[in-house]
Amino acid sequence: MRTTKVNERRRLRCAASLVDVAGAVVAIGLLTLWLLPATAGVRATSKDGRCLSNLMRIGYANAIYAAQDAADMALPVHPRQFLQCPGLSPGGMCNEPIFVGAYEWGGKSGVGRDDFVTGEPGDPLNSKYGTLASFGPASRPLNGILFRQGFEDHLNPSFDPVGAMEDTQLELDVVRCPSDLGYTGVHFSSFADSGLTSYDHFGTSYTANMFMVANTGGGVVRSNSPYLHRMSEIIDPARTLAYQENNGRYAWAAYPEPCDFLCGVPGNVRGWHGKDWTFNAAFIDGHADTIYMRGYRTEMVFPDNPAKQSAYRCIIIRGENWQLDTLPLKDVDTNLYFMGGGRPSYEDELRQGVPPDAEGS
Repeated sequence: MRTTKVNERRRLRCAASLVDVAGAVVAIGLLTLWLLPATAGVRATSKDGRCLSNLMRIGYANAIYAAQDAADMALPVHPRQFLQCPGLSPGGMCNEPIFVGAYEWGGKSGVGRDDFVTGEPGDPLNSKYGTLASFGPASRPLNGILFRQGFEDHLNPSFDPVGAMEDTQLELDVVRCPSDLGYTGVHFSSFADSGLTSYDHFGTSYTANMFMVANTGGGVVRSNSPYLHRMSEIIDPARTLAYQENNGRYAWAAYPEPCDFLCGVPGNVRGWHGKDWTFNAAFIDGHADTIYMRGYRTEMVFPDNPAKQSAYRCIIIRGENWQLDTLPLKDVDTNLYFMGGGRPSYEDELRQGVPPDAEGS
C-alpha cells in the first residue's frame, strides 16, 4: 500500500516535469519566432553599416590619393586611361572603347565580359574589367592606399598567368558591399545577364562618379563629373558624389526625365539594403551617407544666363543632397569618342526591371 502511494507520487512528479518541459519548449519556440524578425533586422542593419563604413574608408583613401597626386585629380585616373582594348591578342577584334575610371579605381580583377580581350568566352582573365585587359588589382590606383598587400602587374616580365587567377578570387572586403546582390534593375545588360555580384563582375561593389556628356549626334566625350577635374576646383565637395553602390549607378536615369528628347529609363531599382531607389554613397569631401536617387532635377545654375541654363538642363544632374555634375565648372575632354544615340555615360545597352528573386538584405 505504501509502495503504491510512493509510485503514484513519482508518476505525478514525472507528469508535472514533462508538462514543465513541454511548456518551456513552447515558450522558447514562441520567443524564437518573435525574435527572428528582430535578428534579421539587426543583420541587415549591420550589413548596411559595414557598407557605409567601406565607403567612408574609400572616401578617405580618395582624399589621400588627391593630396598625393601631382595633378590634384578629384578621382583616380587609371595609368592606362587612354588605351583602347589594351592587351588585345593579334588578330583580335575590338569595336568599343573602355571608359576607364568607373570601376578600375580599386578592387580585384572582375570576371564579367570574359570574352572581351580575345573574343572567346571562358577565361576570366580576359574580362573587360580584368587583368589581361590591364585592369587587374595591381593597376587600380586606390589599391595602393586601401591595401597593404602587393599585387603583381601582368605587364611585368615575371608575370605568371596561372597564378594570376588569384586576381579574380581575392577577398577585398573594403571594396565589397556585404549585401551586394548584383543586378537589381537598370544597369548594363551584360551585368544583368551574368548573374554575378557587382564585386565579381566588375571587381568592386562600388562605382565612381563618371558622368560624361557629348553632342547627341556624336563627338568627343567630355567629363561633366569630378573625373578629370581638380580636387581644388570642386565647388560643392560635400554634395558632389564620388562613389556609390553600383546597383544605383543609373538610378539618375529613371523616368521621368527633364529632357524632352530623351525618354528616360522607366523601371524600378532596389538598393542592396532593401529599399527602392536608396543607396549608400561617398562624397568628394570624404564623408559617406545614404541617398535617395530616382531620376534627377535641373537646378538653377546659370541664373544670369537663361539661354545657357536651358541648354544645360539635360546635364545638370542633381537630387536631394547629391549631384553628379560639377557645373558651373567647364567640362573636360576625355579623348574618347561617342558614336551617338543614348547617353555617353551608358557605355553599354541598359537593361531595366527588377529580377523576380531580388530581395534586399
